[in-house]
Amino acid sequence: MERVSRLAVGAGATLIVAVCGLLAGNCQAAGAAADPHPALRGQTWDSIKRLPDWSGVWAPSRPLLPRNPGSGTGFVFGGDVPLKPKYAAMRDERMAAVRGERGLDKIPLSNSGLCLPNGTPANMGPVAHEYLFSPGRVTILLENSEIRRIWTDGRPHVPDDQVNPSFSGDSIGHWEGDTLVVDTINIFPEAELYIGGRVTEKTHVSERITRVADRMRIETVVEDPELFIKPWVYTRWYDHEKGPPIDYNSCTEGDRAKKGEETLLDINFTAPKEGQQK
Repeated sequence: MERVSRLAVGAGATLIVAVCGLLAGNCQAAGAAADPHPALRGQTWDSIKRLPDWSGVWAPSRPLLPRNPGSGTGFVFGGDVPLKPKYAAMRDERMAAVRGERGLDKIPLSNSGLCLPNGTPANMGPVAHEYLFSPGRVTILLENSEIRRIWTDGRPHVPDDQVNPSFSGDSIGHWEGDTLVVDTINIFPEAELYIGGRVTEKTHVSERITRVADRMRIETVVEDPELFIKPWVYTRWYDHEKGPPIDYNSCTEGDRAKKGEETLLDINFTAPKEGQQK
C-alpha cells in the first residue's frame, strides 16, 4: 500500500512546520529541524500525572464547523476542501441531490445515516469527546460511540505486510510540550472526510491537539494526492464542559428515518404518543 508523507516515529510534522503561518499555535520556526527522537512521556501511571489536564468533556465551539466566506456549500459538505476537479464535480453533484434537485427519493445519506462510523478525520467534527490517558496511549471517546487509539509509546506505524485499515486509522503520537502531535494513516476507504466525501488509501492526517485555557484547539492537515490539489488545512475549537458525556447512537430503534440502500426515502414526522420513545 502506498503511503504519503508518512512521519517517522517521533518526527515533527514537516508539513505542519511549513504551514505554521496559517495556523495559530505552538509551531516550530519554519525550517527548524524537528527532534527525531523526542523524549517519550506518559509511559507510566506516575508520569501521566505530569501530562496536561484534559479531563472532562470537550464540545464543539460555535460555529460548529470552520467556514471561509463565499465558500458556497461550506465545510460540512466539502465546499472549502481543495479537491481536484474530478472530485469537486462529484461533490457538487451530490450537493444537488442533497438539495432535492434530483428528486426527494434521491437524497443521499451520510455515513451515520447508513449506520456506518464517520471515521477519521470526520469523526472529530461536530461531536463532543473525552480523552483518557493510560501508559503509552491516549484514547479519544467520541459521543457517537466511535473510539480513537493514539499510541504514544514510540512504536512505528503498522508494517506494510500487517496493514489492516480501520475507520479510525492507525494513529501514533508524541508530546511536544503540552501539545499532542498525532499522525494517522491506514484509514478504511469508507471513512468520511466530510459528509459525502470519502478518504482513500493514500489519505494521511496530521493533528496538533492543545488545551488553551478552557478550550481545546485541534490543528489538522489532511494530505491525499489522489483527492486534493494541495493539503487541506483547518483548525477546530472545542469548549470544556463539566457535565457528564451524553452518548448516542444514530442507528437506534428510535430512528425515524426510512432508508434505502444509499438514500433517504422518508422521515416519520408524527409526534410519538406519550410514553413512547422519541
